Amino acid sequence: MSNIEKAGMTSFESLGLAKPKAGPKQASLGQEDFMKLMTTQMNNQDPFKPMENGDFLTQMAQFSAVSGLKDIKDNFKTLTDALQSNQALQASSLVGKSVLVPGDSAAMLDRGDLIGAVEIPSSTSNLNIMVHNSSGELIKTINMGSQQEGMVNFRWDGMQKVSDKNGEGMTEKHVPAGKYIIRAEMDIDGQPQNAKTYVIDKVDSVSLGNQGQGMTLNLANSGSSTLGQIKQIM
Repeated sequence: MSNIEKAGMTSFESLGLAKPKAGPKQASLGQEDFMKLMTTQMNNQDPFKPMENGDFLTQMAQFSAVSGLKDIKDNFKTLTDALQSNQALQASSLVGKSVLVPGDSAAMLDRGDLIGAVEIPSSTSNLNIMVHNSSGELIKTINMGSQQEGMVNFRWDGMQKVSDKNGEGMTEKHVPAGKYIIRAEMDIDGQPQNAKTYVIDKVDSVSLGNQGQGMTLNLANSGSSTLGQIKQIM
């Protein structure tokens, strides 16, 4: 090596840019190595205190247990990778489709209907679904009457009664397209309680999970959801 090359290498090392030397590879203890250690241990044992058969069998059992656990861990990792790949395929097939998911933000299309569902934990004597606009103003109350335990579907055509131009009567008009907030209230044993609402939303994209997390569905109106939260695929 020339003096110029040596000087250049020294400068690079002073800047911390020299390529680090590869460290020794960590050796793993296999079954053959374990048997050699056991043989060496038996050959060098104290003749006045020889190893008991039980001690030898215990060490063999411990090694077998550790080896078996490693195999189980590897098999579980293979199974987990396969399940995640399958879940990714299922989630990607939902892109562009409409799904029924938990939420209270629903989209009203131009001249369209507002569709959703309410989960009733127990029978109720009266169920009311309230629709609010983006300003929080109550614009529609849908009375569903008495309902049994389970999922209750609802649909609103978007028609709202408003005063006519002369102010002498009422006429029906379709509300503007946009986002609306859904609330549900039920009577149970004479006490008003809130009920869980579900809305129809469109899947825009899918985010792959990492560090043990599952797939996330990115929705058009309701933020995000998981595959397990989907109640229905439209």
